[in-house]
Amino acid sequence: MTSQNYLEQFYKIVRAQPRLMQILLCLAQFQPNAYVAAGVLRHVVWAHLHEREYEILHTEIDVIFFDSTACHIEARLKAKLEQEFSNIAWDVTNQAFVHEWYRTDQGARIKPLSSVKDALSMWPETATALALRVNKDGDFELIAPFGLDDLFELKLRWNANLVSYAVFEQRMLSKQFLQKWQRLTLEK
Repeated sequence: MTSQNYLEQFYKIVRAQPRLMQILLCLAQFQPNAYVAAGVLRHVVWAHLHEREYEILHTEIDVIFFDSTACHIEARLKAKLEQEFSNIAWDVTNQAFVHEWYRTDQGARIKPLSSVKDALSMWPETATALALRVNKDGDFELIAPFGLDDLFELKLRWNANLVSYAVFEQRMLSKQFLQKWQRLTLEK
């Protein structure tokens, strides 16, 4: 499959998830520059590829955005999302301020991030570096700095841009990726 085919397939899979669509549409109203990111998108696709249902309820959903002028809107956005979707755990992060609290596994500070794409390019796995929103025209807007190939080809690949392999490995074990998704392969 080509990258364009993966993109079309990705959008088709997302559109087939009524709860995820509801979340994306609400998020577009609450905070237009915010994206649903990471695990929920990865798992929706992997579940589809494993011919399984994926239940979004009672899971954690990451919401990210980049706004260097608004350092305190995370809590308000999280409260709105919790009110609308009370059975979901929300992790809302303004990527403009991550450098103020995030430390590497060696305790070092990171440089300030410049955008959502910059933030995603630092995430531990290539297949997790995804962010999706519905824009003001009602169209999907996907940011995937590593593309969708690893996601659709079921490849779990370490992204060395920020975290060490040891952190990636610990994450892989704690999340039990290979046990939960039997067709997934670990790529070096």
